[in-house]
Amino acid sequence: MTLLAYSLIPILSLADAPSKGFTSWQSALASKDSISAKVSIQTVGGTSTNFAIDLKKPNLVRLDTSTELVVADGTTITTFDKKGNIWYKRPQTKEDFSVLMGDEKYTLFSGFFGVTPKTVKTTDAGTRTLAAEQVLEIKAIMDKSAKVTQSFFVGQDGIAKRAALTAESKVKQGEKVQVITTASNVVVNGNSVPDLFAFKAPSNAKEIDYQDLIANKWFLDLDEAKLVASRTNKNIFIDFMATWCGPCKQMEREVFVTDEFKAMGKKLVFCKIDIDMNPALAEKYGVTAIPNMFVIRPDGSVVGSILGSMPLTAFMQELEKLTSSNK
Repeated sequence: MTLLAYSLIPILSLADAPSKGFTSWQSALASKDSISAKVSIQTVGGTSTNFAIDLKKPNLVRLDTSTELVVADGTTITTFDKKGNIWYKRPQTKEDFSVLMGDEKYTLFSGFFGVTPKTVKTTDAGTRTLAAEQVLEIKAIMDKSAKVTQSFFVGQDGIAKRAALTAESKVKQGEKVQVITTASNVVVNGNSVPDLFAFKAPSNAKEIDYQDLIANKWFLDLDEAKLVASRTNKNIFIDFMATWCGPCKQMEREVFVTDEFKAMGKKLVFCKIDIDMNPALAEKYGVTAIPNMFVIRPDGSVVGSILGSMPLTAFMQELEKLTSSNK
């Protein structure tokens, strides 16, 4: 099913009624015809990522990162892998589009299409000055344990250009993970560049079939991995890791690159989760040490897990036990 135009349903209802400021922010986003911005996501004391985002009603998206370009033109979602110089496409269904815009990286602007950020409770915390602008701080509890919180800072134009997430680190005891998301060069209802949402492949790039790609692709968004797993009748292999983790890098060098592990793509959908960028997800699965690798079902329930780095042969024996378990 492809949709030329549709309105997205919020992906998660709030446990408590949303605050007035939160509701006004989401309404302001939903009322715009187009938005473009440069976004930076910085883990305090760690890594950063940057991307450009362009959104246009009714359902047009362009997401340009250092590693890939994603273009949703209303009927098709096309992804260009810059490193592999390959591109692939899939129908732009309502479900796929919701997963795409539900990614936590796009929280500042997901409300443009009516995709409400996943929160448990929101509270208006008053105004403050940020970057010489008066902003309303909206505090949000992101999980039921209240160990992951986030503040959104909404400007006088009704748009939030900054968010600060704080989570208790379950891996580094006594420490907190802080992730700052900042949007700059924000243009609302501007004139789009012609063909901005039309994908044009580089002359030397190769198109591959989406089904062929799945066998070896590492998904970075669990919701997308779940969607693929449910469609292909596979379970999901999740690698909970961090960029500073030596044993995690050892698994990447000595296990994940091998033909033996890649062959498991016939049975599993691969997903990699950075615990610093996704603390709520690490909290949900009780990750207290890394690398911690899970096999889960498409509905998110756990089949089993493998903790710590180990040699290829030993690891594959453990993974085979999990994949031979009943689904």
